[in-house]
Amino acid sequence: MKTLYLECSSGISGDMTVGALLDLGVDRQKLEAALNSLQVEGYALQFGRAKKAGIDAFDFDVKLEHPEHPDVTHTHPHHDDGHHHNEEHHHHHEHQHEGEHHHGEHSHHHAHVHRNLDDVLAIIDSGDLTPKARELAKKIFHIIAQAEAKAHGLPLEQVHFHEVGAVDSIVDVVGAAVCIDLLAVDRVIVSPLSEGCGHVHCAHGQMPVPVPAVANIAAARKVPLVMTGIPGELVTPTGIAIASAAAEAFQVPSQMNILRIGYGAGKKDLPGQANVLRAYLLEEAGASGEEVLQMETNIDDQTGETLAFACDLLREEGALDVWTEPIFMKKGRAAYKLCVLSEPAKEEKLLRIIFAHTTSIGVRKSILQRSIMHREVLPVQTRFGQMQVKRCTYQGITKHYVEFEPAKEAAKQHHVTIQQVIEETLSKICQ
Repeated sequence: MKTLYLECSSGISGDMTVGALLDLGVDRQKLEAALNSLQVEGYALQFGRAKKAGIDAFDFDVKLEHPEHPDVTHTHPHHDDGHHHNEEHHHHHEHQHEGEHHHGEHSHHHAHVHRNLDDVLAIIDSGDLTPKARELAKKIFHIIAQAEAKAHGLPLEQVHFHEVGAVDSIVDVVGAAVCIDLLAVDRVIVSPLSEGCGHVHCAHGQMPVPVPAVANIAAARKVPLVMTGIPGELVTPTGIAIASAAAEAFQVPSQMNILRIGYGAGKKDLPGQANVLRAYLLEEAGASGEEVLQMETNIDDQTGETLAFACDLLREEGALDVWTEPIFMKKGRAAYKLCVLSEPAKEEKLLRIIFAHTTSIGVRKSILQRSIMHREVLPVQTRFGQMQVKRCTYQGITKHYVEFEPAKEAAKQHHVTIQQVIEETLSKICQ
């Protein structure tokens, strides 16, 4: 089982994430090919190295080559005010990672570009991305859009983006999604995010740290922030959105079997510490013994449809497994037992869902030991495109499972059955 662990002791931003994952070993040519397939022009990627408090780190940057439609003006007065605020904040203040890492060169270039969420999603759809990378990139943008909508007091469909819609941010978000997909890890975990303090300057005055979009994402996605005494902003909206979209849990591993380490450089020099995002590729070899939390509750006064909806929500929030069992309670009443298996760190988040979306008023909990086969995801090229195959091994025993979602998309695209895609993929594995 392979895990990507992001250590955010100096915060997180989009370009730091891409840099750390490239340093971890992601194929740069594959990243460039994916980004070049997007219907976006007028930028150049820069790849280099930087020393941060003596640590050698990967410095990823996006440089815009020319201004984008500088004569375009706002047509939405309410949004105009919010977005100049957002634009100035993200591209002109001196403490912000993404403001610096991209911005010394091209901060003014995209000041007048306006894209709504649908425009950004269409750009993502235009690219030659895997289903997983596309889904993750869209999820990241949805998270940012919802935070911006709340910050500006607007419906989601009325939010137009400067920062989020800018070319460099599209490249950062899609780049991070592609890199995470190329690593083909079984899970992503992220440490609590270190954030700065004080205020940052924007067009309309001082903005408190964390800035509204970051605070909104932290609240909505239950992301823990560690408040430091470092002046300025360490966590950017793009950075926290990437972390919250990709992470199964925000926790520090109790044990790390390290395969590789990568460092992504921020542009600012922080007092007394290296301004880097550290990415680890971790591995649990053989049949892994680990602790899991099992939660159970008996339910006899809820419809099957609404209980199924609760189960879907639990799965979406990262439960390892969710199932129901038919049971009989006193006086022969038919009922369900809801069972949830999860990592212990996710207990509070999953409990909230159980209490909010079921009629349960009490949950039984127990810690169990489980052994799992070693798992890795392999890319397999077929006539239907690239498929993902999960290989599970333990002491000479090997099993292969074709990932369902990419197979489903390929079946739709090529007008064949999912079984044909699966058989073709497994035949390639056997060759």
